[in-house]
Amino acid sequence: MIDRHELFPTVPKGQPASRELWMDQFARLLHQPPLDEAAVREALLRRGLSGRDIDDLLTAARRKYEVMTSQPTSWEHITRIGYRNPDGQEIVRKTDVGGPQGQRIYVLRCTVCGHEYAAYGFDADIRRCPHCQDGPAGLPVPAET
Repeated sequence: MIDRHELFPTVPKGQPASRELWMDQFARLLHQPPLDEAAVREALLRRGLSGRDIDDLLTAARRKYEVMTSQPTSWEHITRIGYRNPDGQEIVRKTDVGGPQGQRIYVLRCTVCGHEYAAYGFDADIRRCPHCQDGPAGLPVPAET
């Protein structure tokens, strides 16, 4: 069980949590040991919920779970260093160079042929190597800073 206050990490006052920090915190919370229904009911009772409220919450949770598991999904952040898409394109590094609409440029490496190229983060999950997989041309690789 995750309380809302546990979901959002504490950051220095006045600074918003980055997407990366939020995703890392969420991933850590997802790796908690599973609870059976009796343990969930007991925890919710300790939080002051009534039996009827608990029944309603569990019914809603079952419906959401059914929807969430009806199709495959991934919580993996596609711009995390080391992320590898199904075509073998791996995120090598994040650059300080930006593009249109706030998109950051990332350096990718093809795990098939080793070719390195740059691309915007929004399509890292669907990129194919421009050298060996007939993917779209990559952007120039920005120098490391």
